[in-house]
Amino acid sequence: MLQKLTEEGSEFVSAVKKRFSALNRERLARTQASLRERQRDFLDLLPLLFHSNHALLPGFITKETPAGISDFSPPKSALDIARKLTKSFEFKRRALSHYDILALYLMGSSGTVAYSKKSDFDIWICHKDDISVERLHELRRKADAISRWAEELELEVHFFLIEPESFKQGTHDDISAESSGSAQHFLLMEEFYRTGLLLAGRYPLWWLVPPDAEHRYDEFVADLKRKRFLREDEGIDFGALPGVPAEEFFGAALWQLYKGIDSPYKSVLKLLLMEVYAAEYPNIELLSQRFKTTIYNGEINLDVLDPYIMLYRKIEEYLLNRNEAERLDLVRRCFYFKVNEPLSKPVQPRHMTWRRELMQLLIQSWEWPEYFVLMLDSRTKWKIQQVLQERNVLVNALTYSYKFLSDFAREHAQLALINQRDLNILGRKLYAAFERKAGKVEIVNRGISEDLWESHLSFYQAKAQGSGENWLLYGGLVNVTEVTRLKPLKRAYSLVELMAWCHFNSLIDSTTSVALFALDGGLSIKHVRELIGSFQRTFPKGEALGASMEDLNRRARVTRMAIFINLGIDPNSMHGGNHIASNRTDALSYGGLHQNLALTFDQVTLTSWKEVLTSRYSGVDGLMSCLRDYLRWSSPAENIVPLPVSAYCFSFGRGRSIAHRIEELFGDVVSCFYGGASRVPTRYLMAVEHIFYAIYFEQDTLRYDRIDNYVELQRYLSAGWSAFTRIVVDKYALAETPLALIFSMNKPRVVQLFYLIDGADADVYVLDEKGSFFQQRMLSVDSNMLLHHFSLFFNAISHRQYFEISGEAGHSSVDGVEFFEILHERARNWHLSKRQAIRQRAHAYFNVQVIGNLVAGAKPIFSIFCDHYEFTSLEHGVDIFDKVAKHILKRRRSGERYPIYITDIDLPITISDGQGVGSATQTVHLLQHKKNIEAKLNEALLRVNEFA
Repeated sequence: MLQKLTEEGSEFVSAVKKRFSALNRERLARTQASLRERQRDFLDLLPLLFHSNHALLPGFITKETPAGISDFSPPKSALDIARKLTKSFEFKRRALSHYDILALYLMGSSGTVAYSKKSDFDIWICHKDDISVERLHELRRKADAISRWAEELELEVHFFLIEPESFKQGTHDDISAESSGSAQHFLLMEEFYRTGLLLAGRYPLWWLVPPDAEHRYDEFVADLKRKRFLREDEGIDFGALPGVPAEEFFGAALWQLYKGIDSPYKSVLKLLLMEVYAAEYPNIELLSQRFKTTIYNGEINLDVLDPYIMLYRKIEEYLLNRNEAERLDLVRRCFYFKVNEPLSKPVQPRHMTWRRELMQLLIQSWEWPEYFVLMLDSRTKWKIQQVLQERNVLVNALTYSYKFLSDFAREHAQLALINQRDLNILGRKLYAAFERKAGKVEIVNRGISEDLWESHLSFYQAKAQGSGENWLLYGGLVNVTEVTRLKPLKRAYSLVELMAWCHFNSLIDSTTSVALFALDGGLSIKHVRELIGSFQRTFPKGEALGASMEDLNRRARVTRMAIFINLGIDPNSMHGGNHIASNRTDALSYGGLHQNLALTFDQVTLTSWKEVLTSRYSGVDGLMSCLRDYLRWSSPAENIVPLPVSAYCFSFGRGRSIAHRIEELFGDVVSCFYGGASRVPTRYLMAVEHIFYAIYFEQDTLRYDRIDNYVELQRYLSAGWSAFTRIVVDKYALAETPLALIFSMNKPRVVQLFYLIDGADADVYVLDEKGSFFQQRMLSVDSNMLLHHFSLFFNAISHRQYFEISGEAGHSSVDGVEFFEILHERARNWHLSKRQAIRQRAHAYFNVQVIGNLVAGAKPIFSIFCDHYEFTSLEHGVDIFDKVAKHILKRRRSGERYPIYITDIDLPITISDGQGVGSATQTVHLLQHKKNIEAKLNEALLRVNEFA
């Protein structure tokens, strides 16, 4: 061929161009013949839309949008179509000074036997390299607008902006639903060279390079230009294709497996083609090379040159040589489904097409019987048994080719030619589709049948050996005696998991007749009907298909979640039906006996990666696990607020209120931990029956502490914190106390005292600077005295911290002190009134100060100062409290024996920080010691009174 080119020069080049152009023209004619009139108009008009900017034609953005196609002059047919769309259209034939667009190409199955009414158009817009980013953005907008117009004509059109030199260097946009991104370059170019149709503009220079010159492509093209057989601005140079590097096979295999999830038949063919190439490596005979060689050898038969026929023939040769009859049978089915020409349906002679004639010749050579063709043509109506069988064959074929190519890539390639982002997206889609997990619902019908709906289904509960509950699904209405001899469609551990499989695979809806055989009698057909309706409301049809690239590029999150509570269980009967009359309506602590009515939880989760997961929980720990698994998908640190859950409970009587309580709980926990306040360490306090639970996050994982009673709760809340900790009390917990209101006032670096007058006594509650809690019942006290002595106490602590904390004067861990009186008109109707400490007369009270010291190896030593008198345990030992009580009683002018209150206390950290948590003493620690020492002093005061 090289010798012939040298001898005949430009005449040979012209002949090659004519041969390729004729093939291009004939394939375009075949494409047009398969379209309806308005769709043909679209294809005729398309180059004109990119050649000019006319305000009344589809896709207009601005007058400055890149336009003008090199070497293109619109034909009369295109101008006539434009005038049909807008009568004011006028095209002035004049030479443009600048052409932004080099060519338009139609790539893929168009004009081949594989093109059908369901096929889409992939169109490359090849543009110059000097267009600004802003103008390229306008060109993209124009292409998108034309795609939307095509939808009105029932055409699916995808445009790709290609800059030839960048493409030649292997630069691609990121992966998308239609673009393979960096997953494959040479294989994409190979497909383009054998399937691409030139719509307008410059032809690919690859046409002119003979097959035996592919290895010196650049040199050959340069020689054509040097000898003036080719103009400098003629054609588009996408580059040579001497072979496919081993590094590309892994990314390309990932991409095809990714596409195979939803379009398995097409991907089986493409993966097998790559397997053939890998098997031939390094001496690969690419289909594009075979295609070009056949044309250079003078072949003009379109059926022989059909890219998809050539693809099939190459795979057929490979499998016949390997004696793999089963895989060849699958390839033939895949090819038949790709062509989508149902041969079992008779057509009139005038409707006979070249595609149908070609496929009839093929299946005759395959020796397919009529019943087999009829079965294939009914694929859209295949039911679940056949779909499961076919899916297993397809998945095995896809995974076999993928494993083959992955092993090949590891053996021959140092690095995969795919960027990390694209690798993540493809890997996540494959993980979501194929990774097996406990409770994961497998979506079995992807690209196989259009209708798996079953008119009759039977759900059967059985006892499995050593695995507890076991549910079986049968097609049709199966009675108990038939169960033992029939194979079930599906097994699952729970009815909800089985129902999820039916729903997400579209086997069941509200019109399906259902039979139920439950062992325990707690479930009824009514429950199954309610379950079906709940799935339909929460998970609309098709929700589990088609994760977007944007979602796959991010961490998976919950998009919908349903929780089914007490399915098949009556909580009233579990508690013996006994409820003591009470106004407690909380489903987690109901009635006078504080009974938990939420006993089991079946969770169904749909993620943004389109995984469907089911889990089953029971008891209080189950509720906490259910909550934890709900929140683990959304990190509080990222502040991604989880979507609300949908809870369902079909229990008689209180089902709706139980479901509402769980929805409310999940919503309240989300409000607590997500949002602006989520950066503050927080604990959510709730109650189930008589037990309290403190929920918190630790390293982005939800954890909880169980607290068995109210006394333990007081101890838990009074512990020291390493940092300010916010306590949020569930609206139903501690409703008989003012604690929820108190904790809602929580502030960092502020000490807050709340008191509730109860006759002559008072209940005192304190939140310290880090949110730790203190509670004390104080006897025989009036509010003025209470506020005064606590004011003295807090001021003394703050004064000392101001000068001593961290050894730096002028700093304190407490910014202020607040006092509130708790008022209530009736039970649970709490409110607060802010108070100020009233300064007492100087002689009305005297200070009682406690100083502690620690001597190595000995018990703590206390000194108690009453005015200027000191009492120390070194001198008085255990009698120190009696001595102090006698002294105070003598000093009182009234002689009254009201309680003694400490106004200041100073202890070393090793004594004062009883919890050993914080690095510095908190106010709560000093309050606890104050309370203990006051108790001993007041016991001594009683003894003094008895012997007075």
